Amino acid sequence: MDYQQSREQSAELLRIVVGLMGKQEAGFHPASYALWYEHAAGVNPSLSRALEQRISSTEPLTDSDVRNLYSRHIVSRDRETIERVEQRLAELLQETSDVVSSGGVQFMQFGASLEGHATQLQRPNALDTLQHIVEELLAETQRMRVTNLTLTRQLDTSAREVTTLTQRLERAQVEALNDPLTRLLNRRGFEEVVAKLYDGSAPLAGASLLMVDIDEFKSINDTYGHLVGDQVLRAVAQILRARIKGADIASRLGGDEFAILLPDTNLTGAAALAEQIRTTLLQRRLRLVDRNQYVENLTLSIGVASAGKEASLEWLLQRADAALYAAKRSGRNRVSTGDPTS
Repeated sequence: MDYQQSREQSAELLRIVVGLMGKQEAGFHPASYALWYEHAAGVNPSLSRALEQRISSTEPLTDSDVRNLYSRHIVSRDRETIERVEQRLAELLQETSDVVSSGGVQFMQFGASLEGHATQLQRPNALDTLQHIVEELLAETQRMRVTNLTLTRQLDTSAREVTTLTQRLERAQVEALNDPLTRLLNRRGFEEVVAKLYDGSAPLAGASLLMVDIDEFKSINDTYGHLVGDQVLRAVAQILRARIKGADIASRLGGDEFAILLPDTNLTGAAALAEQIRTTLLQRRLRLVDRNQYVENLTLSIGVASAGKEASLEWLLQRADAALYAAKRSGRNRVSTGDPTS
């Protein structure tokens, strides 16, 4: 959604929203802020109705409530935006087709008129009717010039609107499938891309998956603040993008958890990549943007699983998640592998 509030209006909304969020159990995170901002700004009626019902029940919102409301009233609205743009594109295509068809009929009539005049010129004493024919041709040519100009303008207008709609559609699709903080695929985008990649083939045959989790991430947020936590998330995403290649697919599943699907990669190769990712972050010093201070000793726990000959994405995620928790139980800052299946 494009928010239209001025700086002064948004500052006032900030004061209101912080007060509302302070009465809830949910954390002060972007999804929670978006809910209360749209409610306070009065730009999302269905969300406001849902929130007012909860307010009247005196039950504070939990993080789970925020996720559900955000998915139902904000994410789904963005999907509706895509559908509206797609519908308008279809209407434009039909309108353009109608314009071209109309012009085609007039061009055919003009051609028939020319043939009729040519026939008249072949008759005896054609010279007597030449002036009349020339006058008619001039009039018909003028009509065709106007028709052609109108058609050109209509097509130009349609082309410009199609371009604008296409750009809006592309932006909406990208926003719907990508995590705004890290610019990696979100969970929905990850699942859709994987589904397209393996469409019509054996499910995830020969692929491996890394499940990556930032160690003690809550402690980082508590010590340095959530803005630094966001810096850490972006740093991890940058490392993932730098390490993957080809058809590899990286995503932020949520919170501090990331996943990487590695097509045509066995367990040994996937574990080697996981170790490279782990050591790269361990060696990095993250300088805080607002102070002359560094966050050091950032570590990752990574679970690795292989699909073997055949497995679903859900199965592979579960296997990699189990391996991740094994790494956590073993002391964190390590890579743990699951056994491949036949």
